Amino acid sequence: MENNNIQEIKWENRFNTGYKRVDDQHKELVNILNKLNLLVMSKDISREDVSEELSNIIKDMVDYVAYHFSTEEAIMKAIDYSGFKSHVVKHRNFTNKVLEEVNNYKNGKQIDIKGLIVFLRDWLFNHIVVEDKVFINEVKSTLEKMAREEYNR
Repeated sequence: MENNNIQEIKWENRFNTGYKRVDDQHKELVNILNKLNLLVMSKDISREDVSEELSNIIKDMVDYVAYHFSTEEAIMKAIDYSGFKSHVVKHRNFTNKVLEEVNNYKNGKQIDIKGLIVFLRDWLFNHIVVEDKVFINEVKSTLEKMAREEYNR
């Protein structure tokens, strides 16, 4: 996909972690990202009404990312996830990058919105496929271990 013509992001089975709540939240992030992409590709974002719509979608993205990360981090704490600290650092770095771009936009600075969409898409899918699958595998093995211990009492 080229930077100047980003296509709709399609959910693929390889992105499924096998944990429904997390997968559903990832799918919602993709939906918001597709809304953002559609707006940028189909409308003149320099127009005031479109700029307001863009701001609303970006706010939805930021809010939903915060909600999603808090969900994942609560699950990690519940199972005492071995990679908790490094995973949270990745969440914070991502959040800081997005907030920096959002603040630049709010302050009237030119931002590369298409570049931001590419960043969001690439980060999200890499994070799902690499980081989240490892985390969810540990969740599953922890739950299986707990079930075995309960059964063997």
